[in-house]
Order: sequence, then C-alpha cells, then structure tokens
Amino acid sequence: MERIRHILFRSWYTLETLEDRIYHIILDVAVFASVFSVAAGLLQGQPVYAILSTALILLYLIVIQYITMRYPKHADTCRVLLVYGMNFVLFPIHFFTSGGIYSGMILFHLTGLVLCAMLIYGKKGGVVYLVSLVVLELSVACSFFFPELVQPMTEKQHLTNMMSTLFLSSVALYSIFMLIMRAYAQERKNNQELMEKLRCLSVMDALSGLYNRRELFRRLEVMYGDAPRERTEKLSRTGRYIAMFDVDNFKTLNDTYGHSFGDKVLVAISKELNDMARPEKGELAARYGGEEFVSILSADSLDEARSRVEETR
Repeated sequence: MERIRHILFRSWYTLETLEDRIYHIILDVAVFASVFSVAAGLLQGQPVYAILSTALILLYLIVIQYITMRYPKHADTCRVLLVYGMNFVLFPIHFFTSGGIYSGMILFHLTGLVLCAMLIYGKKGGVVYLVSLVVLELSVACSFFFPELVQPMTEKQHLTNMMSTLFLSSVALYSIFMLIMRAYAQERKNNQELMEKLRCLSVMDALSGLYNRRELFRRLEVMYGDAPRERTEKLSRTGRYIAMFDVDNFKTLNDTYGHSFGDKVLVAISKELNDMARPEKGELAARYGGEEFVSILSADSLDEARSRVEETR
C-alpha cells in the first residue's frame, strides 16, 4: 500500500535526470489518456473490440509503470517496451477495431512516433521511428484495400471517436511538451546553481571563506598585467595598495592547542579581514597560504591604506 501511495503521489521533479522525468511524464499521461478513452468508449457505445483494445493498452501501461517503479534498474528496458508495444502491437490493433482510416487513431500513431524520439536515443531510435512509420503506412493501406479487416462503426460513432481521439491526443501532446519544458527549465536551473557552486569553489578558500590564491593572482594579473583592455574600473591599478598579513607563532599555537583550534583562529582572522574589504570598490581579502593573507585595498593615499591595515591588525 505504501508503494502504491508513492507511485500516485510522487513528484516528477524529484527524479534525478531529465530523461527519467520525460519518461514518467509520458507514461503517466498515457495512462490517464487510456483511462479516459475507455470511459469515453463505454459512454459512446463503441464496439466491444474497440473498448477491449483500449483496455489492453491501459493494462499494458499499468504493467510497464509497475515494473518501472518496482524495479528501477529495468527502467531502460521498460522505455523500449513502451515504444515497441504501443507502436507495433497496441496501436495497430486499436486502429483496426476503431474504424481504420475513418477514426482518429492516426493521431495516436503520430504520438507514438514522437515517443521514438523522446524515449529511445541514437540510431536505435531512428530505426524504431522508421519501422513505426512503415507499420502506420501499412495499417492505412490495409484498412483501405481490405475493409473487411476493419471493425465497422456508425457515422455517429465515427464522429464521437474522432472528436474524443482529437481531444485526447492534443491534451496528451500538450501536457507532455508543457511538462517537458518545465522539467527542462528545472534542470537548467539546477545546472546553473551547480555551476555557480563550482565557480565559488574554484575562487574561494574552503576553510576561511576568503578568495583563494589563484583568484588573487588573477586579479593582480588584470590590474598589473600587459593587457589594459582587460582592466575594469574596479580593478584598475590607480589608488590600489596591497597588504600582507602573517599570523605570528601560528605553529606554536597549533602545537599547543591543536589544529582544530588553529582552524578557528584562521576563520576568526579571515572574518576581520573580510569585514575590512569593500567589494563595491574592488577590494578583496584572500588567503595566500597557511597562515598568510593578502588584502587589496583602495585608498586615496598610502597613509590612509596604512591606517586601515593597522586598525584591522
């Protein structure tokens, strides 16, 4: 019972990859469309064969969904089985039991062709698409040249079947693409957040929270390098001063009180240096290495810069 509740109320966006989200979105929408199609067939008085074929599709989808949720390691196989079963077996059967070319099943066949691109990748997806297209063409040709193979329907049944199929296929495609775009947007947001975290890790020192030595050198190269075009107003060399700080007797402190306490001292000193820096003016504080720190300051004179450094020291 707990697993069933998990299946019904799971969130697509808790799945790890975009491919998994797309697959489950398609599967869930297909189940909903099949349930609606069975109900519509019963209300419209469609032939028994047509209703049974739709029910067969629904049962097949439920089995695929159960296997996917119960045995996640077989998800890739289930994706292939979903496309194969729908395009090569269930859709063709339903095509002949629902009026053939005079029904709306061609729209479902087109949806099946879309699944080839979404769920099967590479050359295999292209091959499955071509075979599915051939199956659709053969179904249309057979229903035209051998009309006795098609389950007859009244004009009213044809009309209601076409309307319901148009509604279901359009809703299914709209829902799939809308949810795919939302999933893609969420994936892109997650990637951007990850890239921002990686960027911070590449320029920040993990212990102190200050800029690391590499970012310090990059700033200095921009300020004092031979490529003036790379300089910005905040990183110009005018009115800039560099101060280096070194913690006295830090080895003795570590040996006496332990490295954990030494780390706390470095963090406390880093906070003071960070508070002194004014990022809006292009200033920064960086950990040069070990117990050594460097600050880049902006000041109108050397005396002003020395005064700020002495105050912080």
